[in-house]
Amino acid sequence: MKYTILILLIFFGTQPTLKADVKRWTLEQVGFLNIDRNEEDYGGFSGLVIQNQGSEALVVTDKSFFFVLGLHRNEDNILIGYSVKRKGRILSSKGEHLSGRNTDSESIVVDENNNYYISFESNHRIMMHAEVDGKGVFVPKHPMFRKLYANKGIEALAIDNRNRLIAIPEKPPFGVPDIPIFRFQNNKWEIIKYIKIKENFLVTDAEILPQGLLLILERKFSWTQGFKTRFRLISLDKFDNTEPITVFTSMANQFDNLEGVTLWKDKEGEMRILTISDDNFHPLQQSEIREFFLKYE
Repeated sequence: MKYTILILLIFFGTQPTLKADVKRWTLEQVGFLNIDRNEEDYGGFSGLVIQNQGSEALVVTDKSFFFVLGLHRNEDNILIGYSVKRKGRILSSKGEHLSGRNTDSESIVVDENNNYYISFESNHRIMMHAEVDGKGVFVPKHPMFRKLYANKGIEALAIDNRNRLIAIPEKPPFGVPDIPIFRFQNNKWEIIKYIKIKENFLVTDAEILPQGLLLILERKFSWTQGFKTRFRLISLDKFDNTEPITVFTSMANQFDNLEGVTLWKDKEGEMRILTISDDNFHPLQQSEIREFFLKYE
């Protein structure tokens, strides 16, 4: 028996060891702009969409305004400035200006058919607009939307690689322990999985990567440490129970109140993440755009 054990030890000891996959997702800041302006209705940015190969950003505010920002870049595609190219109002299903509880727009996405989807808090709903400045059409509601907290509604929208709408609230609905991920298909919603809250981070926006993974932008706030930001990756496969991958967690007050995220590929094929902050119309905060490389290496 001892000779058998010796032979097995020699055999397995000489086998080549398989190298583990040491690749990992990383986030590297590549650009920053302070976009503060002392203008009425400007600020409170909560969602954005990148357009025209990174040269424009469509942003929405939590007072139902939208702005188209021109993003100025140098020869190395680094942000160096911006301009306001257009300003408008998000309209109701009747084509009227929104008011009262209907104004709190939080996220915006554009699908493959160039339809704009905008989510709202307070009066929890998602609207579809054929034109960003045109009247909206109500997207049917999931029954759980009725249990959302007034200021913790559908904070994140994304379009998956099959052109389906994804919606995520900032906080779990009343009586639900985890944050649901909703998917809209065939004119109805389904819950494909739940996100567990960890370290008091809450969802502020999301984006779909080309690989099909969901990138979620999260934030937490405390009066002693201020804002902290986190990016995590989640599989949307309802049968995949793998824990989310934490890509990046900021230091306290490293960034302002990042609430919107969007993805684009530059001319070199590099994935870039553009984010925008909500200054809450508060003089001690600022509106900022930050751009990152998202890499898997």
